[in-house]
Amino acid sequence: MTDPTETATEPATAETTATEPEAAASTGPVQNAEATGRARVTQVGGDYEENHYRYVRGWEYLRGVRVDDHEVNLVENAFVDTPGLNGSGQVENAVRLLNPLHGQSHVLVLIGEPGTGRRTAALRVLRDVGVPRDRIRWLVLDWERARTEQIPHTKRHGFVLDLTNSPAAPEDFYTGLADYQKEAEAADAYLIILATAGAWAPGAVATVPTVRLARPSAKKIAEAHLRHLAANRLDWLTSAPLDALLATAAHASDAARLARLVAKATGDDRNAVEQEFTDWEQHLRDWFEEFSGEGDLRERALLVSAALLEGVPAGVVLEAADQLFAEVGGALPAGKALAGRDLDARLEAIRASSVNGENISLDDDRHGLAGAVLRHVWQQRPQLRKALLEWASHISAPNGIAVHHLRRIATSLAQLSLLTGGATVLSVASGWIDTGRAAHRQLAVEIMETMALDPIAGPGVRKQLYDWASQKNTSDALATSVAEICAGRLGEMYPRVALTRLRLLASRTDERGREAVADAVRTLAGAAEQRALVLSEIVEWSESANATIRKAGASTFLALTDVTSEQLLPLPVVEKAADGSAGAPVGELFVRGWRAALLEPTAAETAHVNLAAWLDSPHLADDQVLSLAAAVLRGIIGREGTAKLLVGNPDSSEVGRARRRLLLDQLISEQSHSPAARDPEPNNGSAFTTT
Repeated sequence: MTDPTETATEPATAETTATEPEAAASTGPVQNAEATGRARVTQVGGDYEENHYRYVRGWEYLRGVRVDDHEVNLVENAFVDTPGLNGSGQVENAVRLLNPLHGQSHVLVLIGEPGTGRRTAALRVLRDVGVPRDRIRWLVLDWERARTEQIPHTKRHGFVLDLTNSPAAPEDFYTGLADYQKEAEAADAYLIILATAGAWAPGAVATVPTVRLARPSAKKIAEAHLRHLAANRLDWLTSAPLDALLATAAHASDAARLARLVAKATGDDRNAVEQEFTDWEQHLRDWFEEFSGEGDLRERALLVSAALLEGVPAGVVLEAADQLFAEVGGALPAGKALAGRDLDARLEAIRASSVNGENISLDDDRHGLAGAVLRHVWQQRPQLRKALLEWASHISAPNGIAVHHLRRIATSLAQLSLLTGGATVLSVASGWIDTGRAAHRQLAVEIMETMALDPIAGPGVRKQLYDWASQKNTSDALATSVAEICAGRLGEMYPRVALTRLRLLASRTDERGREAVADAVRTLAGAAEQRALVLSEIVEWSESANATIRKAGASTFLALTDVTSEQLLPLPVVEKAADGSAGAPVGELFVRGWRAALLEPTAAETAHVNLAAWLDSPHLADDQVLSLAAAVLRGIIGREGTAKLLVGNPDSSEVGRARRRLLLDQLISEQSHSPAARDPEPNNGSAFTTT
């Protein structure tokens, strides 16, 4: 039998695995009652045998991402283990805590501030306890609150859970680690949690071993990395101008970055390494001082344009630069394109180069310069911030010169949101959406989507999307934009996070953004690798005890069943597999969703209409439609609306009438032969079991 989490932790994977069936035989009356969210009551007389299946839903686990081989190579060949209090290495102590001779734990917490090398240490620990490099996974925190039930424990795998930027974990997360430890031990799996000292507060409810990491020597890390990457350049670290770059308290990440820069440097240009490592700070100060005259303003505009549009064709960059120049009050010379110096001279002035024919690049010769220019202008000229954002929106308008480079512009502007005054980017972007101007709105959505995925700004932006989805004063335009963001890259990376915001939007009584929500869930469920996860979440809403959530779930599910939509999901096959286990989980979820919608008073009429449309559609296969419809209607053919659905109407198609006759015969036959099928209450359990 496949381990339930074996595939659940692979990127973009979701599956259901059934355990071996447990057969229960009875020679007398049997009465079972299970009071769960998927309750089923079975009452029989005489001989009776029933198979029970417990489903392990792979899509409920956090998704895992494989570690880059280059990073693992550095961990294996250039790791620096800082001595702990007892003189032995900190990682050595961590490995000892996971050793069977010391009580063996399969969960470990590494505590330290960002920059202390926790990520690298976690990798080294997992490698030292024997986890193969191809079985180590970074967990993507696609949750609203920390839950141990969602942490995978795939057999012989190692997982790293980084809680650094997460809200404080609830108490049940700490208590749940005891159960997780047992599951991980049984699967010979390991979990390493990264946290800061202030955020990790288990109190007395958890006894997970912890190791507090001290900041390692930056110079030793740089030396170790460079010894592995380019040993012939070790002397660069001890000679001017690089010898003074790493302070005693420098972050481990800074040391690793310096080693990478030295290793990839062209020729013997150590000054270029220094400039890039210091974010081109001195270079830009000198450049802006050199080009400070009134006649140099067009070159300044060109530099900023080249930075925002890094790698974009020259014609676009030059025209965008002229628009920026005009935006700040500059007067373009007579003759426009014929005026001024040639392109080569202007590129030399801003220290840019021409690549791939005629594209302009600052980064080609000076890596990182484009981003450094934007940061320099943002920080040194705060009065220019609003004009910079307005200019970016104008050139990316539907008819703007840079309309085909939205992603490039959004990525550049999103990085500015991390700087002082960066909140302006988000507030201006949201304001653009409410103005109703398409030029602003399209770029605003791109910017907010990019910010929502940023490792640093992301948590705050995702919280803002949550607030907008639930606030009463959110406009229809903003609600629609939130739904569109959830349907894009945010939904691909964090589907549960996206679905939570879509649920809030679907629950709005003012119905703002309703159509965009329907489009968003169709898009998310359209990706085969996350279809089960999306359907599971929506079906759970539709079965909720909360009336508001239940209504939102039913209406959202029905959006997935609209046969007139261009995004109709592929119809699942509802049947038993060859080994006797249940069929695909998507089929079961479809049936649960249909039944929940039929039971929801506010959605029942639409549910009947949509199901009738399925029966009438010649574009759907007979066996699939009939199997699903039978599973949905089984046991409830006497309910209001169902009889009308089965009879049809004068508008029913010929194929629909034929299907209805077959379906009705099947349902009547089943009901006459199965006592349990006469139960007046619908069965919300497995769609594949007839009792």
